[in-house]
Amino acid sequence: MARILLVEDVADVRETVRLSLERAGHDVAEAENGQAALTLSEATDFDLVITDIWMPGMDGVTLLKRLRERRPGVKILVMSGGGPKVPLEVAASMAETWGADKIVYKPFRSETLVNEVGQLLARA
Repeated sequence: MARILLVEDVADVRETVRLSLERAGHDVAEAENGQAALTLSEATDFDLVITDIWMPGMDGVTLLKRLRERRPGVKILVMSGGGPKVPLEVAASMAETWGADKIVYKPFRSETLVNEVGQLLARA
C-alpha cells in the first residue's frame, strides 16, 4: 500500500506500531531518532512519516521542520503523549505550527493508528 517511515526511540513502541502497519499492508522503514530519519528520507521517497515528538538528539519538532524543508509534500503524522517539560497541548500546538498533518495522542490502540493512517493517506 504505502511506504511509511516510522520514527520512534522506544523500541517496543516502534515494533508494535510497525507490526500493526505491516499487517495493514504497508511497507515500513524504521528510525530510532530524527537524524536517522532524515538520512532515510533522503534515500527513499516515503508516502508518510510517523514520528514521535520526544526523542533524544533531534526531536520530532525539529525533524518536522527539516522534513517540510526537504520534502514539502510528504504527509506527516505525529504521535505524542506530551513530555517531561512540555504539556500535551503545547506539544500538539508545536506540531501543528510546523506542519503535522495529523496528531495521534498516546496511548492509542493499534486499530486507531491504522485507521488514522488510512484516512491521512486517502487525502489528496
